[in-house]
Amino acid sequence: MKKNEIARRSFLKKLGLTGMTLPFLGDLALAEEIDESPIRRLILIEHPDGINPEHWYPTGSEKDFTLPSMTEPFNLVKNDCVFLEGINLSGLAGHGAYAGLWKGGTTGTSIDQYFAEKWRGKTDVTSLVHKASDLYAGSRSLAYDSFGVLIPASVNPLTILDKIYTSSDIEAKKYNSLEASKRRLATISADLESLMDNGMHDNELFQSHEKALTDILNRLNAQTDEVTSLNMDQWKADFEATAVAGGLTSRDESRWRGNGILAEPSAFELMSGLHEDAIVTALKYDRTRVVNYSYGTDTWDFYMECEDGNSYPYHNAGHDMNQGHIETRKVTSRRVANLIKTLKETTDIYGEPLLDSTLVVYACEIGHAANHTNKNVPFILAGAGLEGGRYLKYNGVLWNKVLVSIANILGDDLISFGTTDAEGGGLDGLV
Repeated sequence: MKKNEIARRSFLKKLGLTGMTLPFLGDLALAEEIDESPIRRLILIEHPDGINPEHWYPTGSEKDFTLPSMTEPFNLVKNDCVFLEGINLSGLAGHGAYAGLWKGGTTGTSIDQYFAEKWRGKTDVTSLVHKASDLYAGSRSLAYDSFGVLIPASVNPLTILDKIYTSSDIEAKKYNSLEASKRRLATISADLESLMDNGMHDNELFQSHEKALTDILNRLNAQTDEVTSLNMDQWKADFEATAVAGGLTSRDESRWRGNGILAEPSAFELMSGLHEDAIVTALKYDRTRVVNYSYGTDTWDFYMECEDGNSYPYHNAGHDMNQGHIETRKVTSRRVANLIKTLKETTDIYGEPLLDSTLVVYACEIGHAANHTNKNVPFILAGAGLEGGRYLKYNGVLWNKVLVSIANILGDDLISFGTTDAEGGGLDGLV
């Protein structure tokens, strides 16, 4: 292959266009980008202790379906979500499946940390691993690093605050979309000149493209540089004030484990609200692009205030499969639906809606709370360009395929993930 043919392919790849569509270059060059690859983000959210399939899974067809009581809150963002049914975990059972939900097996890394490593260096915080409540000693977490070692989940929201608001680097960090556009255009122009120097046959066409590039660069150079400082001071002050008003003052993570500090039913709304606020802010200001978040741990018997005015024990309500079970699962569904809505309505520092670049995955490791089965476990996905408003029903497909699909949606060409699915591949019909 000739050198100029390689250069031409490189040039067209950078444009993301064919040579004949260069008149549209103006819009491309002015896009607010830091580098050539699109920004992608991942949020994994888990609620423990199972569901009641009858009250969780939709009824109807792929695009014409009704959400029952446990997932009814998702009507708020129904057209942004894909509801999956018929996904099985394998080789894991009951609460033991908790550790393997995002790993695709009993060993290895979790999908969030796969991307944390893949995107390392793009943000100041590699990933957030946290949960809204933990009434048990020790750290039950769902994140595992590249060596398969457990990453402890932070329960204290002030710990999360300190992690994403580290110091003056946030205040000093600046984003200049104009300069980014200039740099990218200058690179394209240099590639174009290289092609012309190599004696391409259609130099006349390339010369017209070169003139278009020069015109755009002149327009950009005529503009005044606009630099945006990232300042999270007000958010930090509000976050701390909310925590203090709720009685959360200690930054000592050890105080939050095993001592019932969050035993009050009303504490859940405060805690989950703070954690979810931290998620949105960390993504908005590009502090991190990977989040692993849980509402509790397996066997999490936290009394939760519900919309019907009663408080129910989260874990034991699942054993009884009564009204408390429906109401407690509605609470976490409502929180996730509201989080998706907030991501949709919040723009990042590059001016784009967060949900456009963020894949949200909501799941549970137990498909039936009373009998602790690892069959038919729930997954709901939204964002990152995924077509929503769909209900996809499978027949005992292994959850490894969901993890592969997560990677594929985020632009990764993985064909397998985890240790369970020898066949490999993602979910048919999802992407």
